[in-house]
Amino acid sequence: MSRSRSVHSLITNKRGFYEGGKKTLVNRDFWNANSPFEETASADRSTMRARARWLRANNPIMANIDDAIVNNVIGRGIELQSKTGKKNIDDAIEKRFKQWAKNCDITGRLNFTDIQTLVLENRMVDGEIFIYKKITDEGLKLQLIEADSLDESKGTSGLTLDESGRVTEYNFKTKNSNIVIPANNIVNYFKIERPSQYRGVTEYKQAILDIKNFSAYQSATVKSARANAEIAYVIESDRDADVFGTQTTIDGEIQDINGLMVYYLKGGEKISKHTNDAGSAGYGEFITHTVRTISVARKISYELAFRDYTKVNFASSRASLIQDNKRFDKEQKHITDYVLDNIFTEWLEIEVMQGTLPINPAKYANDKSKFYAPKWSYPKREWVNPQQDMKAIEKEIELNLTTMTDLAHERGRDFEEILKTKQKEKELLLKYGLIEEPIPQEVKSA
Repeated sequence: MSRSRSVHSLITNKRGFYEGGKKTLVNRDFWNANSPFEETASADRSTMRARARWLRANNPIMANIDDAIVNNVIGRGIELQSKTGKKNIDDAIEKRFKQWAKNCDITGRLNFTDIQTLVLENRMVDGEIFIYKKITDEGLKLQLIEADSLDESKGTSGLTLDESGRVTEYNFKTKNSNIVIPANNIVNYFKIERPSQYRGVTEYKQAILDIKNFSAYQSATVKSARANAEIAYVIESDRDADVFGTQTTIDGEIQDINGLMVYYLKGGEKISKHTNDAGSAGYGEFITHTVRTISVARKISYELAFRDYTKVNFASSRASLIQDNKRFDKEQKHITDYVLDNIFTEWLEIEVMQGTLPINPAKYANDKSKFYAPKWSYPKREWVNPQQDMKAIEKEIELNLTTMTDLAHERGRDFEEILKTKQKEKELLLKYGLIEEPIPQEVKSA
């Protein structure tokens, strides 16, 4: 039997019910993994993390996408709003938390907004980041630990698991020794995509090759353009070179004449200009297509990724922004649920036990839910078309589809604080006689 017939038999004998499950020469480059996630992902995790860091540092498009996400999710910082229902307790918690947020980093270099930014950036680039909640004499302190510090030779990729699959310890390595930290003191922040996943994978994973190809193509195009721009002038002559005011040259020698490099051809040699326009052909289309591919991989619109709104109308750009805002809403909830709430719970308990808040420790221990009532204030979202958006909001309020409290929260404000500020403004206007005191209703009736 010939080799072609044996190959044909091999292919036809590998039939399956699902097209995607067939094993053929066409799809032989598929990498089939039947082992647990951590066993299959650990080999590539570090490599992709290093490549993602390089791309983040060297590719402006990827850096711009990261900045756009961080600016819309974190902005100037996600701030705490205590909602216990008791004004004195809420004011005390918010005031104390703001003080702590200014110096919450154990190294003394970062504030709470800096930590939020780094946590989100590292999750996207590295795939994960570890937050060490360390209890000190000054109270709770936070320490950010990068993924490289995890000792993957211990346990399951650096994690110690119990019989139920719960993480009990994290194994880290330092320059001189190893350190084991209980899981209760660590927040391992990453996005879970599979039930068997215990470690994060860079969110660049679907775009790494596209970004690399983009950079390589761009570099080749620039080199080609530079080469075509450097035009060489040559002279072929049977006359003596002394005519040009230089000494006689040997065939093939290069001379510098008035700043120009002149090469004398040997007899019988000819010269022709080599033009290579392949690099510039379709360059704009390639850039647009690649950026769109990268944007899809990062789950963000092309317009926001490339800051290019020239190819869409107002309705399309508004639709893109709505979808981007949904992504940002999801990111805000994710970092709130898995990081901010966790840190606040730890901080509040320590502050109560240290007596820095007007909360009785015994009452707090009996019912923590009464005191643990945070609401986080997110960055303000700008309206695309204020006039139309305001009309839509008025209609939503009229139909009881939303509340002014929710609207204020979406704009990064606390509705109660807005009312307090308006009341103070009214008092100032009355004080300086800029408005008149309203006449009581009973006086009007009389």
